[in-house]
Amino acid sequence: MKRRLRAPSPALVVALIALFVALGGTSVAAISALPKNSVGTKQLKNKAVTSTKIKNGAVTAAKINPSGLTVPNAGHATTADSATNATNATSATNAASLGGHTAAFYAPATLQPGQSESGTYAVAGDASTNFAVQGFAFPQPLAAALDGAHVAWLNGTTTTNCPGVGQAASGWLCVYAKVSVNLSQDNGHAVNSHLGQGGADTYGFMLFFDVTSTSGFSYGSWTVTG
Repeated sequence: MKRRLRAPSPALVVALIALFVALGGTSVAAISALPKNSVGTKQLKNKAVTSTKIKNGAVTAAKINPSGLTVPNAGHATTADSATNATNATSATNAASLGGHTAAFYAPATLQPGQSESGTYAVAGDASTNFAVQGFAFPQPLAAALDGAHVAWLNGTTTTNCPGVGQAASGWLCVYAKVSVNLSQDNGHAVNSHLGQGGADTYGFMLFFDVTSTSGFSYGSWTVTG
C-alpha cells in the first residue's frame, strides 16, 4: 500500500522562505564587506583612481619623487634653481625675469675687463670764451681712472690702441673726431679728466679745446674698454 506524502503546510512554506532569505542576505553582506588590505594593484582597473577620488592634502611631499616631475612653464615661482621659462621669479638662477626686471637690468657695478661702451660727442665755442668744453659720462663707470697716456683724441688718424671708430684697446679711451673746425688741444690734451688734467676718471671725461678763430666746433664718437 503506497503512502501518500502530505503537502507542507502554508506555515512551513513561509518559515522556509524566511530562512532562505535570511541566509541569503547574510551571504551577500559577507561578500560585500571586503577584508582590510585585501585589494591589490591587480584588482584595480587602469585609470580607476582619478583626481576626484584623491582627498585634498592626502598626497604629501614624502610620497612625491621630485625627479619624476616636469614643470614646462612656471608663470610664478618663488624659488627656481633652474627654469627654462619663468615669467616671474623671486629667486632664479636662470629666469627670463627677475623681480619684474630682465636679467640685463642687473648690470655689474663697473665696466668689466674686455667689455666696451661707446657714445657720441659734440663741442662748440667762439671767440668770446676762447675755448670749447663739454663733459661726457660713462653709462657704466670704469673700475679705475685712466691717465693721460691711456686716452687719445684722434682727428682722422688711428693708432694701435685706437684702431678705428667703435674700437679701443683694454684700458683705453679713444675719442674719434668726425669733424673738427678751428679747434686745437688745450695744453696738448683734448681729453681731460673732471679734475682738469689729461686723462679720464672713473665716471667720465671732458673734451677741452682752444678756439683758434671766431668760432670752432667738433663732433664724433668715443669708445672705452675696461
